[in-house]
Amino acid sequence: MSASPATDVFDTSHYASGLRSRLRRSFELGAKYYLYDVPRYFWMRKKMQLPVLDWKAYWNPVRSFRNETYLQLPLPPHYEEALELLFHAGVRIGNPRSRTEALTGLWWEARTAPGDVIECGAYQGATSLLLAVLGRLNGLSQRVLMLDTFAGMPEPSRFDLARRPGEFAPPTGWTEIIAQQAEELGVASRVEIHKGLFTETFDKIAPREPRFSFAHIDANIFEGTRDACEFVLPRITQGGAVVFDDYNGLLDLGARLAIDASLRGQGQTPSPLAECSAFLRR
Repeated sequence: MSASPATDVFDTSHYASGLRSRLRRSFELGAKYYLYDVPRYFWMRKKMQLPVLDWKAYWNPVRSFRNETYLQLPLPPHYEEALELLFHAGVRIGNPRSRTEALTGLWWEARTAPGDVIECGAYQGATSLLLAVLGRLNGLSQRVLMLDTFAGMPEPSRFDLARRPGEFAPPTGWTEIIAQQAEELGVASRVEIHKGLFTETFDKIAPREPRFSFAHIDANIFEGTRDACEFVLPRITQGGAVVFDDYNGLLDLGARLAIDASLRGQGQTPSPLAECSAFLRR
């Protein structure tokens, strides 16, 4: 029996999706993570005057292996229809289905909060397009702001232990492809594509005094995550939500460090959402 379009829309080629690949990834990353990455991460927390022993970071390899959803929320109406529309428009979702559905359920729960949606780290634009299509199908008025360099990851900082410049680079001219997909999906008027560093885009949109009901921060590295947190978090409206895709990631302790530093003194800590992702509610 062939897979349905709703299944085929999820591209599993670049992450550990099955038991065998997860076992291989655990062997490849486990020793380095525990013996090198985590001790250096604790040292960097000390340098930044954060609580040093972040014991929950030790659980990240287990989260990656188990691929568990920690917050079960109802999916929005028309979810499967939206997946089929994306599939036929040539969109492929790079995140696992579990993370995508947990994120989508949280977006739906926060839909009554005033404000737009922002995604900092859009890669090939699939998550933003999914939320825009669901917004159209369910009669919501929010816009979706899609931010990325669309040229791969910038130069990582000394806080990033496992990332390389140029990772997650889509094919050349990808913003034009996203624009075509948005047009075919009937959401061109709902989607804003912002190419460049986050700080460049923030400078452009700040005079509009934007407010956000939902944010997806998926920058992977320290500086991009810090910049996104500093701009986005104060602009989340009451009842809104933020998903940090990398907070519990094996390769993304720099992003975790930036998130904890941004939340210092606010009395909030992200809660697990699905696999490596975490969330906050306002």
